[in-house]
Amino acid sequence: MLGGCGQILMTHCYRFADASILAPFDYVSIIWATVLGYLLFSEIPTSSVLIGGGIVMAAGVAVIWRERAIAAPRLAARTSVLRR
Repeated sequence: MLGGCGQILMTHCYRFADASILAPFDYVSIIWATVLGYLLFSEIPTSSVLIGGGIVMAAGVAVIWRERAIAAPRLAARTSVLRR
């Protein structure tokens, strides 16, 4: 129930902020799920879970980095037009 409410709230947040700002919260949720699973349920994450989580996080960071690099020239052009 709480996970569903959290997802609805995150979806609502995407209306008001860039994905690059909100993405770290998704990655932190992966870490929190692993830690809470260990503490509350004594689940020990396997190596494949840790490797998969690392791949997901690395891919997300790569996409964010690429999108910011692509958006930088457009933002610079937009601000130079506004200054005129």
